[in-house]
Amino acid sequence: MVGPNDTTVDWQLHAGNTVVWAVGAFEQHSAHLPLDTDAILGDLFGQYLAEELGAALLPTQRFGTSLEQTGFRGTLTLRPETLMAIVRDVADEVERQGFTRLVLLNAHGGNHCLVPVARDINRRDRALKILLVHFWEFADPETMRALCGGAPVCHADAFEISLFQAMAPALLRPSAPDIADRDEPLPLRQGDLTTFGVGTLSPGGTGGFPSRASKEAGERLLASIKAGMLAFVRDRLARLDAQPRYAGGGGLAVRTMTADDLPDAMRLKTLAGWNQLEPDWRIFLADPARCFACVHNGRVVATTLGMDYAGVTSWIGMVLVDPAFRRLGIATRLMAACVESLAHCRCIKLDATPAGKTVYDNLGFVDEYLVRRMTCTVLPRVTETSDATPLTLDDLDALAALDAEIFGADRRKVLAALLRAYPGLGWKAERDGALAAACLGRPGANFHQVGPVLARSFADARTVITPVLRALAGRPVVLDVPERHGDLLDWLGALAFFEERHFIRQYRGENVAGRPEYYFAIAGPEFG
Repeated sequence: MVGPNDTTVDWQLHAGNTVVWAVGAFEQHSAHLPLDTDAILGDLFGQYLAEELGAALLPTQRFGTSLEQTGFRGTLTLRPETLMAIVRDVADEVERQGFTRLVLLNAHGGNHCLVPVARDINRRDRALKILLVHFWEFADPETMRALCGGAPVCHADAFEISLFQAMAPALLRPSAPDIADRDEPLPLRQGDLTTFGVGTLSPGGTGGFPSRASKEAGERLLASIKAGMLAFVRDRLARLDAQPRYAGGGGLAVRTMTADDLPDAMRLKTLAGWNQLEPDWRIFLADPARCFACVHNGRVVATTLGMDYAGVTSWIGMVLVDPAFRRLGIATRLMAACVESLAHCRCIKLDATPAGKTVYDNLGFVDEYLVRRMTCTVLPRVTETSDATPLTLDDLDALAALDAEIFGADRRKVLAALLRAYPGLGWKAERDGALAAACLGRPGANFHQVGPVLARSFADARTVITPVLRALAGRPVVLDVPERHGDLLDWLGALAFFEERHFIRQYRGENVAGRPEYYFAIAGPEFG
């Protein structure tokens, strides 16, 4: 841990993300406990938490809201709005310094304003989350009953005296004349302190039964508070790590996606660092009944798009979830809706990232083969020649037939959209008057995607890829190559391509495989 007595260099080297800050009070504690009682308790329990958590420790805030102690000289109180402003300022500062967890240890029961300010900061889903802890809530119940007898107002009483007897007896003045038990508990509740100050209820400033205190009781209280508080804090910090959103999954709804959602969809795509442009989304949205969005407060926070390839093989792509909404089961909900919309198809396929594979495995998807993403950040000039010729819309029927044989389903609408939008990246090779190989390509936000590449041999695949690469010299380029095509992978490696990552092609239902031995590069994970 690091704390107030350490140097700035020590804090700079600290690797943790959690900071502990106790908030006490400076108020009367009758004639037997110091004005600084609550801050001293904050020092003790704050130091303990910081040490056990390996956290950073801020100096205890020694002034709190002690409005109920008005009338007793020495009590100094902040206005609630002042303490709330201090909390906001400190939260801003520790967040600015990279901390994401602030354990706010409340050491004074009158600091009611800590609750709304912590709640307000948390509900805004900032990088920093506040965990508000009231240390007395972890005191051993049996010991508390013996000391306090169910008294509704406990102040400068056996509870606090016992703690000081165990941890700082030198600060006690046990001979004070007003340490005396009452015949019965104060007749009012703690909430009455909103109307009546402590001096109205107890002119001497005590509440409860001071003479019941003992060092042994204090030791039991200290042990129970430390153990219970530490377990609570660790549990809540783990929960925040698992799901930091204040509302969790509340307010989320799944609906079909429309073209009006494209700005939000492109935002998600950019957050994920993906390559797609708006025209890619619009190919899916031509059949919106298979396209789904998860919305929160009217904003799209996740997408899953499906495409029916003539009722045979269907495809799912663009499974995106805003990072702030992950680990809420959203991808599973959207996938379930998409799978149901494609249930009439013999086969549903997708290209899974390793991160998304678990979701798809749980929905019954089975691995088919690995696809390796081959990336070249600056494509060198390709000098070899090729007898390939440009693809045109006049070739669409032959192209769709070749693709249906190799892919396993009719993707005419996708092929037509790509060929119309990017005609200069379509090439073909003809053998004996028939289409033997074809290659399409399209630009993207990060790189040009080359694919699909359909060919009956590696030689023909190379023939149709070569003119595309020649046209893209000096640009970032990607081909997604099934791992079975080692000859293509080797050739691309010689051209300065490297494997960036991989996808796992998966299917659900009957595997309509087509002719994968002729499928040299896919159309991209969004289209298959």
